[in-house]
Amino acid sequence: MSILFVKIFKLPIIFIIFGLFSLMFVELDRRSYESNIFNNSDSNIEIIKSIHPSKEFTIISHGFAGSKEMMRQIAYDIANAGSNALLFNFIGHGSNQHKLVNQPTEITGTTQQLVNQLSDIIKFVYEKFGNDISISLVGHSMASDIVIRASADKRIKSVVAISPYSTGITQDFPKDLLLISGQFENHLRSHALKMVKTFRSDAEENTGYADERIRRKASYIKNTGHVSVIYAPQTTKIVIDWLKLENYDRPFWKTQIGWILIGMTFIVIGMSRLNNNLANETILVLANKRALRLVLLATLISLSSGLIKINILTIYGFEKIAIYFGLIGLFTCLFSFNYKNTKFKIDFLIWLKLILCFGVLCFLINRYIGSFTLSDNRITAFITLVLPITLFCLFIEKLIASSSIWISVLLRCLPIVGFSILLIIFPEEYGLMFTTVLIYILYFLVFGYIGRHQRKKIGHLKVGVTHGIFLSFAFAATNPIFAL
Repeated sequence: MSILFVKIFKLPIIFIIFGLFSLMFVELDRRSYESNIFNNSDSNIEIIKSIHPSKEFTIISHGFAGSKEMMRQIAYDIANAGSNALLFNFIGHGSNQHKLVNQPTEITGTTQQLVNQLSDIIKFVYEKFGNDISISLVGHSMASDIVIRASADKRIKSVVAISPYSTGITQDFPKDLLLISGQFENHLRSHALKMVKTFRSDAEENTGYADERIRRKASYIKNTGHVSVIYAPQTTKIVIDWLKLENYDRPFWKTQIGWILIGMTFIVIGMSRLNNNLANETILVLANKRALRLVLLATLISLSSGLIKINILTIYGFEKIAIYFGLIGLFTCLFSFNYKNTKFKIDFLIWLKLILCFGVLCFLINRYIGSFTLSDNRITAFITLVLPITLFCLFIEKLIASSSIWISVLLRCLPIVGFSILLIIFPEEYGLMFTTVLIYILYFLVFGYIGRHQRKKIGHLKVGVTHGIFLSFAFAATNPIFAL
């Protein structure tokens, strides 16, 4: 019976179905909470209602290049513990299309803009639900500084800073402050303990200190880092205890990130094995060393893009990404010598099947991991990127298809190493786009895995074009939007 089942549905389909079934647990859990969406100035605010009527509100803020989806697990845990939980996207992040002020190093610049946004949300909540409510603030990474500064509003009950760093902390401000770091965030752990020692010189980690006016604690969560600390059950338990909410321990089966990772893994594996009945592509094999030299030389020459001064768009950085990767694609094409022999012929039905797979994966990532969409400024960014990024992906994919696995890894890594060099050489020109490096790596860990297996079946050309479209989408949808 089981053999018949496999024959009917085929293994890739079984993997995809199992992955979707895993995501059903997440969807069902989400639907058990009641939430409302409100519009306020620069923010779309989602308020997840407490499991029972409560005048407690906890505003939860995400970090740089993140989105409200990353903080959803904490929000649900807090709602289960008896507080209404509020989520939103900062300006220039996720689905928020407004532009950040391009003054990241000035407290009166980008930081103040985000503090003002959070202060407006605080004001909105008080106006909407009355002055007899109680508001606490939770912020991760970049937002740890924002929530601390926004707590200058004396009505704020408590502040929780996760992966914290802020120069706004003093001996007596904020008056009620919990600092949580991941075990592997040594610098941030040291900073957090130092901030508690401004209040109590003999302070130690994981110990709370208080007098009649001030309450402070610096905690760390075992076996976690900058991102994993958000999802750790111990993190929300400490937050819930600190906010004096009901005692709530998240059951293992309600850890949404676990089901999301399981589901996405099976879906990616299943998608990578589709089209297995097609003939393998025949391609002229280049010498590994020659392919490596081509991309290395193209990358080195493309570093000259840092000297190109062009500002046509009203948003920051996307032209520079387009020029850099476009030049690598162009020079790789020129140095290949046989580029004129490339046949740009695509079987549209097979190609659209791959496009559909990638599109579904993008939808699921947007739904369960990050609220990233294309609209307004991000559409402009995508249009700017799509042609040069596609050119880059086309010729890199061709070289990768004719190279050994380890040379393929180097071919994939060289361009992003070059971009990292640009970040160092031209920090003022490229600095705010440092998230491009992380996006590139994560993209090819997931979509590149599918592309690798599909390339063997349907050809490097179809995979290269698909990577060009979706890598452009990834850059345009996830990099923060700054004004020029």
